[in-house]
Amino acid sequence: MLDLFQCLTSTPFVHGNFTMRDIDRISGVLQSGSYFRNWPQDDILELASLCEWVRFDADTVMARAGSQATALFLIVNGHVELSYKDGDNKDGVIDLFGDGQLVGECALAPEACYAVSIKTLDTTTAIRIDGAAFSTFLAAHFDRALTMMSVVTERLCQMLRQAEELKCRSAAQRLGIYLLADAVPVDDVHETPLTIEKSALARKIGMTSETFSRALKKLSEQGVSQYANGNIIRISNAEVLAEWCGLSSSEVREGQSDGFKNSV
Repeated sequence: MLDLFQCLTSTPFVHGNFTMRDIDRISGVLQSGSYFRNWPQDDILELASLCEWVRFDADTVMARAGSQATALFLIVNGHVELSYKDGDNKDGVIDLFGDGQLVGECALAPEACYAVSIKTLDTTTAIRIDGAAFSTFLAAHFDRALTMMSVVTERLCQMLRQAEELKCRSAAQRLGIYLLADAVPVDDVHETPLTIEKSALARKIGMTSETFSRALKKLSEQGVSQYANGNIIRISNAEVLAEWCGLSSSEVREGQSDGFKNSV
């Protein structure tokens, strides 16, 4: 996510026993992310003292739904999947998160259990924040507690937006909006690199792999094509695709900013 994250490979990962350099490095990453960016340096350093580096292999369960919620995780590098099991014991995906995202907020509530399971999709580096210690910290720092309330509220709003999209837009439109959200201008077109497997992306936007393939084929009628073995999606006209996907004129004008991202 940030150049600062490249420093993580410069020294071994430590689990629970920090040198001052570890706290400095963690505080730097915390302050560079969106969640803690505006926190005073003293508060950042205090929070960093409650953290530790963790690294997980691909397909590793970081937290299991129903188990005691003991920690939050700030994803530094990698992707995780939030999922649940329905009444028939089948997995259902709620969302995917990547660099800079915070997961496991249930750990802030006393004696809470994780509401969803968190599993890595690829090798993932994260900062683990002790839930009980962080909760105590927030109780003593009212302004910081308000910040975390804002984070949780925004997460809820995001889930509500996604639920609305599932009801109001077709699979092809949802996929089109996702591709627009990460598209970057290249010459006279826009391109979106796919950083996760298509099967994982399909689950993120609420469809099967088969539906994903049909949606991508449908988008080809709107000037969407695949390159580099399908790892790059090219959009010939972003405004035309945005209009076809049902985005408002204000969202289209905002282009690659929060207008598209808030609709995914």
